[in-house]
Amino acid sequence: MKGSKLVYPGEFLGYEEEFLAGNNAFSDDEGRIYSDSVGFKNEDAEGHEVSVESMKKELRILEKGCIVLGVVSLVKMHGVVIELKSAELNGVKRVVHDRMASLAVFNISREYVKSTEDMFRVGDIVKARVIDVSNYGIELETKAPEFGVVKAFGIKSRMPLHLIAGNLRDPLTGATETRKISSEYLLR
Repeated sequence: MKGSKLVYPGEFLGYEEEFLAGNNAFSDDEGRIYSDSVGFKNEDAEGHEVSVESMKKELRILEKGCIVLGVVSLVKMHGVVIELKSAELNGVKRVVHDRMASLAVFNISREYVKSTEDMFRVGDIVKARVIDVSNYGIELETKAPEFGVVKAFGIKSRMPLHLIAGNLRDPLTGATETRKISSEYLLR
């Protein structure tokens, strides 16, 4: 708000003889009005009210349906552990409050998964959807075509793999590797 004064909690705003305490304001026993938050002072002369327009930011946390990017940190027989790096829902960034998430083998693909190691390797960058956030952790799924590995690294060379004719190829060794490839794979 242009022209408005920035105030802090406990800052004097006026007297009850002049104004009533509005939003984010309070009065003491002696009729003095103070701010209860950081924001801009608003004086409504017609309504005889003084208030504070708060500057609080709304904190948006991870929830079901969020799209996340993370790095594979552990591959087990029945699942994958992914360290989450970023999240968003409908174009709005979300706060990642718990860094680790799990991806069960049955949530990897719509097709039969013989081995989780054929789908993901440690260090791969993965795009996934959150299907559950609970006290027990964050569960992910990569069944849709846009989800899966968006950048993979070779087993032996650790160089980024290039997607050539549907296969991931190591530029140093020429070897091909398999992954649950996202339709948004970065290196083509």
